[in-house]
Amino acid sequence: MFRMIAAFPLSSWAFAFRAWAAMVTALYAAFWLQLDSASSAAVTVSILALQTRGQAYQRALYRILATIIGVIASIAIAGLFAQTRELFMVVFAAWLGLCVYVGGLLEDSRAYGAVLSGYTVALVAVVQIDSPQNIVLAGFNRGAAIVVGVAALALISEVFGAPNLDASLMSKLITIHRRIIAVALVILGGKSADPIRSANLLREITALRPDISALAIESGRGSARRAAARNAAVALVGVVSAVDALASLPPTTLRSLRTGLGEALDNGLAEENRVLLGRLQQHANSGNFGPYEAIFVRYALELLVENQRAKDAIGALQAGRRPTLEFDAPIYRSSRVAARNGLRAFLVALTIAALLSLGGWPFASLGIALTGVIIALSANVPNSDAFATAAVIAVPIAVMLAGVTEFFILDGVDQFPLLAIGIAPSVIATALLCTAPNPRLAVTAFLVLVVFPVMLSPTNPQRYDPEPYLFSSFIAIASVILLFVLLRVVLPTSDALRRHWYLMSAQAEMRGLLTDGYCRRPNEEALFRDADRIRQLAALQPSPDGHRDDLRQAMDLFGRAAAVRRVRTTLTELVARTGSRLMVETNAALAACDPLRLRRIADDLAGATAGFSRDDLALARAARLDLIWAASLIEPTAALGVHPHGSCAS
Repeated sequence: MFRMIAAFPLSSWAFAFRAWAAMVTALYAAFWLQLDSASSAAVTVSILALQTRGQAYQRALYRILATIIGVIASIAIAGLFAQTRELFMVVFAAWLGLCVYVGGLLEDSRAYGAVLSGYTVALVAVVQIDSPQNIVLAGFNRGAAIVVGVAALALISEVFGAPNLDASLMSKLITIHRRIIAVALVILGGKSADPIRSANLLREITALRPDISALAIESGRGSARRAAARNAAVALVGVVSAVDALASLPPTTLRSLRTGLGEALDNGLAEENRVLLGRLQQHANSGNFGPYEAIFVRYALELLVENQRAKDAIGALQAGRRPTLEFDAPIYRSSRVAARNGLRAFLVALTIAALLSLGGWPFASLGIALTGVIIALSANVPNSDAFATAAVIAVPIAVMLAGVTEFFILDGVDQFPLLAIGIAPSVIATALLCTAPNPRLAVTAFLVLVVFPVMLSPTNPQRYDPEPYLFSSFIAIASVILLFVLLRVVLPTSDALRRHWYLMSAQAEMRGLLTDGYCRRPNEEALFRDADRIRQLAALQPSPDGHRDDLRQAMDLFGRAAAVRRVRTTLTELVARTGSRLMVETNAALAACDPLRLRRIADDLAGATAGFSRDDLALARAARLDLIWAASLIEPTAALGVHPHGSCAS
């Protein structure tokens, strides 16, 4: 154990000591201000103990805002239903379920803020259910303790130089960019495409979205860096899309251009890229190619453009410069999953409240509050059952550490320096383990770090009474075990069900795109949202046979949706410039999933360019290629060497 802890890098040790120093500072300030809930200041530090400044500051902001909302809700619920305990618990459970549902539609710190608004009622109103007249004071004390915890963490982060997020994020973007280029070189060398590999690349790109959003609050240039990082992520998704399109073409297509494109991507020289771009543009404008070659030129151009956009955005991130053209990076959220999680949180919270309250257990309110916190936090993680399992392991460990610290290490002392020294082993060790590469170990350590100050409940002076400790420890362990059982019984959302819902939503959006063609986002942003859905799909456990046909189907839909959006965008621009009437016919062909009709429209467009300007002619050629490519992707049989899986929208 000690050898494993000693093997952690210096950055992890620095993080652990910052967490301990911030917790000690928060407790000292809370004692000096004579706050009743000093432990809330320590818990705030535990929850905000993230390794970079931007992540911690963003979560701190949403913690303060969500606490205000939760305290207001606590006062309202207690004021309306305090006289009827049963109705009070029903309304609390309903509020928690509503907040979990809203959190399921948001991401990262925003989702955390939503669920915090829910379980704040547990920490403020439920704990004071026997003395509702104290709820307002308890709310103000909790709010003050949270502000103290945030201030302590910010002070320690600035004094001890917590690392910024932009450097690590830029390193991740560069690494992913290099991996994508390596895949592109393999594809251009004639190797076959691997949709699972592409799905994993999209997963890595979109997984950076929470870090990107946290950049804004990190520094004075945070907003500009966030915009640049978003552009980089969106462009990298575009590069993966273009590489996948090229991989679907025969490997013998335009060998010389394939070689030149591979060399340009490998060398990364700006002058070489410009020469190749000009060469490809000349080929695209000439119109002297067959469909294979023309489509290759079309997507080779897109690959170079998106690749350069990604490099420019990464450079802007490094310089803290706002890009001229900004893209959003929208997320995908399943409303079905969010609604099911919200209903599940309501039923589980209500069941636990009924069992603990009606059973007349002492410290029942503590158990209800603790389970409310874990229910809310588990709702927005990829695997809620694994989170509940970590909680079952973490709570007894936290109880044991609190008991050892209080009755063996401190053992009756009342000097604050000795308290700071006494909690150091537990806080530093768990904070170290929070940085472990093993995600299960890191989650368990995080829960221990959060629950430890709750069970220790430091006060000034410290009360060394074993009876409350034993009762609270028993109810905490019993309630978390009960929660573990209920989460596996009440409305469990299996990976198979999530997979079904994610694919159904992709198919439904594809049908909508084919029938009405409305997309309120630019193509680049819509592509990123589709990639985020693939990330969530890739995070699920594979089917029992180990195959990932779900990812293959999702990647098919990813490519088809991109092709249809491109057709509509190009034709809309062409119609606006030339007054062509092809849009109505194209809409009908797409709605009918008629590839032959789409090809006829492409042929008609090739013969209807008389009188077009040079720019209009280039746009018409691009539209024709997009029509041919879309036709090859939406038909159920192979065409142009492309082999899609499934039917038009499935």
